[in-house]
Amino acid sequence: MIDFSNIKQFTTPRPDKPSVFGTAAEFDALPETHKAQIWFLDTTAAKFLNEFIDHTCLLSDGGWAPFSYKNYKIIEEFEHAVDLHENIPLLKKWMYSRSIPFSNYVFVLTDSNEQPLLMTWKMAIKYAFDLFISGDTLIFDPTINWAVYNYHEGKLFFAKDNIYDPSGMELYVQELNERKKKYPQFRHPYL
Repeated sequence: MIDFSNIKQFTTPRPDKPSVFGTAAEFDALPETHKAQIWFLDTTAAKFLNEFIDHTCLLSDGGWAPFSYKNYKIIEEFEHAVDLHENIPLLKKWMYSRSIPFSNYVFVLTDSNEQPLLMTWKMAIKYAFDLFISGDTLIFDPTINWAVYNYHEGKLFFAKDNIYDPSGMELYVQELNERKKKYPQFRHPYL
C-alpha cells in the first residue's frame, strides 16, 4: 500500500519522452547533484497523489482562486509572467522568501500529461521556469500546511497555515444519511 512514507518506492527512471526538463538527453545533462534530488513518480503514485488532493480539498475553485480561505489562513499572490526570462530571478526570489527549507521534499503535478515529480524544494526553486512554463502546476508537501499553484495566465498563488477541518464534511454526510433514513424517497447526492 502506498503512502508518503514509502512513495519513493514508486518511482520510475526518467522518461524517454520529453519532460518539464526537456528531452531525455537534456535531463541527463543536468548536474548529478540535481538529478539526485529529482524523482519521476509512476502511475500508482500519481493516482495516490490525485486522490489525496481530492480528499483533502487542497484545491478549491481552480484557476484564479485555487485555494480557499476555508482551507488556509493566508493566501498570497504573485503576478509573474513566467514566460519572460527576465522575470525568473524575481520568481525564484519570491519562492525562496516562502521560508521553506531547501531539503523539504515536495510533489509537483502539472495539468499536462507529465509524470508527477518528487523533488527537494531547492530543485523546485532552481527549475521554477521549467516547472511553471508548461501550464497549471501544483507544488505541495505531505503536511499540506502550504501549497503553491501556478495558474497558466501569469499568476502564482502560495497558501499557508492549513486550517481545513474534514469533520464539517463528515457531519454533513451524517445529516444526509439521517435524512435518508427518515425520508427513504430522499435522493442522497453521494449514493
